[in-house]
Amino acid sequence: MKVLAWFLFSVPMPSGPVAPAPEMIFVEAGRFEMGNPFEGADADERPVHAVDLRAYYIGRHEVTVGQFSEFIEDTNYKTTAEQGKGASVLVGTKVETRPDANWRNPYYRQDDRHPVVCVSWYDAVEYCNWRSRREGLRPCYTGCGDDVACNFAADGYRLPTEAEWEYAARSRGKRIKFAWGDGEPVIDGRPVGNTKDEAAKREWGVEKIWQGYDDGYACSAPVCSFAPNELGIHDISGNVYEWVWDWYGADYYATSPVENPTGPDGGEMRACRDAGFGCAIQQESVVTRGLGKPDLTFSWGGFRVARSKTIENLCLFSSVTR
Repeated sequence: MKVLAWFLFSVPMPSGPVAPAPEMIFVEAGRFEMGNPFEGADADERPVHAVDLRAYYIGRHEVTVGQFSEFIEDTNYKTTAEQGKGASVLVGTKVETRPDANWRNPYYRQDDRHPVVCVSWYDAVEYCNWRSRREGLRPCYTGCGDDVACNFAADGYRLPTEAEWEYAARSRGKRIKFAWGDGEPVIDGRPVGNTKDEAAKREWGVEKIWQGYDDGYACSAPVCSFAPNELGIHDISGNVYEWVWDWYGADYYATSPVENPTGPDGGEMRACRDAGFGCAIQQESVVTRGLGKPDLTFSWGGFRVARSKTIENLCLFSSVTR
């Protein structure tokens, strides 16, 4: 099932005007207790363990259809789904693999403001290196297929690690279940996430929803449609799943290093975080872990980017520091 990412790192430096960089949020360094301290935690969310992270940047929102389409137009890259695999999509209340499903055709309506979906982990890595080269930055990724390596000292774009994702989603490691806290998905009267709710019930007739909550979207919502978390990060509970860098390890938390963990050295599955618009409520938790083969493509899965804090990029962002 694994697909060799033959295109990886072969994209030439593009010419022409440079598109605006994805807006980034600066996340201060710190220590937090990573994992699920709440009752009913899954085994792979334990033990709760200390993690120290250096400062970094993370995308204010998920990579959009518009941003991803620039990459495709610049490179003629064929995504994993477009190479013949297709993608898993929602057909009524069922999940089916359709050969014509891809980021252009996720089987529901999107525009350029929506998060790109039906993209594999390989596709996300390709995008990161392209964006880095396009902006004159040093790409983070080298290698191909299952032998991709990440240079965390480079100043280019990359996927966040699991630890970076959770630390940012929890507003620098607060003891909370969701990006908005532990209660109803509302901040100052404003909805905060695209979850399985009354809109999903109207569309699909499902019953296991967040009762009384209506975000207005049965499928993906345009990025930044809802209130951000305390760091200013949008859609980090709900909307779509997000690929992260790490290989997935069910027992990794028991052996994770304290300083800047980046996941196991290898594996068969890559980790992903957040949860899709049609997922069970508990999966929206910022401590819940997901996984998938790196060539997995599905219509409720996308990604956001991160960057390491380096001397080269300290002054490049109009960032929000909290």
